[in-house]
Amino acid sequence: MSRGRARRLRSEPQRLRARLWVLGSVVVLGYAGLLVRAVQLQALDAGWLAARAQAQHRSTVQLGGLRGEILDRHGEPLAMSTNVESVAASPRRISKPHTTAVRLARVLGVQPQDLEERLRMHRSFVWVKRWVTPDEGERIRRLDLEGVDLAVERRRLYPNGDLAASYLGFAGRDEVGLSGLEFAFDGALRGAPSTVPALRDVRGRKLAAWDGDPEAPTRARLILTLDARLQHVAERALDRALARTGAPRGILVALDPWTGDLRAVAERPSFDPNRFWREPPRRFRARAFTDPFEPGSTLKPFLFALALEAGNVPLDTPIDCENGAWRVADRTIHDWKPYGVLRAGDVLVYSSNIGAGKIGATLGSARLVSGLRRFGFGERSGSGFPGESPGIVRSLRTNQVVELATLSFGQGISTTAIQLAAAGATLANGGYRVRPRMARRIEAPMGRYEWPSGRGERILPEAVANQVLGLLREAVERGTGRKAHVPGIAIAGKTGTAQKVVDGRYARDRFVASFLGFVPARSPRLVLVVVLDEPHEPHTGGGAAAPVFRDVVRNAIGQLDLGSGGAG
Repeated sequence: MSRGRARRLRSEPQRLRARLWVLGSVVVLGYAGLLVRAVQLQALDAGWLAARAQAQHRSTVQLGGLRGEILDRHGEPLAMSTNVESVAASPRRISKPHTTAVRLARVLGVQPQDLEERLRMHRSFVWVKRWVTPDEGERIRRLDLEGVDLAVERRRLYPNGDLAASYLGFAGRDEVGLSGLEFAFDGALRGAPSTVPALRDVRGRKLAAWDGDPEAPTRARLILTLDARLQHVAERALDRALARTGAPRGILVALDPWTGDLRAVAERPSFDPNRFWREPPRRFRARAFTDPFEPGSTLKPFLFALALEAGNVPLDTPIDCENGAWRVADRTIHDWKPYGVLRAGDVLVYSSNIGAGKIGATLGSARLVSGLRRFGFGERSGSGFPGESPGIVRSLRTNQVVELATLSFGQGISTTAIQLAAAGATLANGGYRVRPRMARRIEAPMGRYEWPSGRGERILPEAVANQVLGLLREAVERGTGRKAHVPGIAIAGKTGTAQKVVDGRYARDRFVASFLGFVPARSPRLVLVVVLDEPHEPHTGGGAAAPVFRDVVRNAIGQLDLGSGGAG
């Protein structure tokens, strides 16, 4: 055997021992490392790892602020917000869009073709259906569809449906006010953002919110001047009036003449703000604020107030009403009923246009126009309602004698129901200008704010206001407003029937019927304005609008706080 071979044979056991030693060392070090790691995981990092494991299954959903509540003057909820679920999808995670669409459509009641088209989009997120019902949400959860999730959102709810809908307005899907009071007070009603905990499955999909309340959101409470019970009575009265007269539209405003509080703002037709996306946008307009109309004879009380203030026409002054036809320049003015000589007070009681035109002539165009503007005609009422119209009061030249005569009985001027109610309040409260007040107070986390009374400066002597109110009581007792009479309660009011302008001319068969009423007649607690647009039969203020006032008073006596100003 060679010497080299012998050396190799002798060194072989040594190399084997070295390898075993190295291998053993590695194994020992490995076990030592595992032991150290186990100690680290089980003791030192246990809390951190538990939190991380929990975080992998629990996540948070950021929500916009919980919008503040809107309440009526008695605390009745009119608008509130809550958490709801919506169905969302990630098309990139959906391998079978057709099957998924068919299964979703069965639960959600939508067309599977539309859903499939959406689920085939090359996007990471699409909405499937917003604001699903709890039953729909639970059924979607049980389907456990790949790429389909349930997301928590806010939803605005209106528990009374269409009650005062155009006045309240609505908030959209993002909880932002889009119309009405929701828009006017949007800044105050928006809440601070909050976080809702959610669960995830092993694939990271969001599941239902886990047990426990979301972070307590901060939100405001807006308390309105509106009386939900009176509002309900007013809306039902309008419904009956539209059915009785065939009018397509109607408005009723009830205002407290001492504070300016808007107690009711009723409009028909209305809409359901809970499903605003299904409604035509024309339904959203609050016509009491935005749609001016010619007031017709409901303007005459203000003409009389200005004439009495000026001392031009004492109430017993005889006025020749020309037996129903009066020639002014190149135009003949007619009365609805021919009258001969009437005392000035009876011109208002029986609503003679000719008599009103002659009283307007004693004032002159400058004094009449400026006086009407003093009552608030031709400018916004100061309510702050978005989109309110100022109406129109045009200046007149001294030689515009026809225009002066027609303005005296409410033609050639436009006003809104809110303006007319605010102007009427001046007659009711002894001569003070009134700004309509929509909200009483707001209660917010940063504090509380009370809106001041809407009564402003005196613009008319008290004696004059009381004289006009007395004449309006006679108008209900023996004049054109007899259908507004309520047994046992003294009522004051004035009817109005105005021809509508169509294509630049006064139409012979299209009218606006209105009534300006006060209850009770002495020291009124409420001013009501009723406006019916294009009633068919009857079409007059006395026949169509005055009974609506009577209907409301009869059905809301307990809410009107008549005090000592009732019959007598």
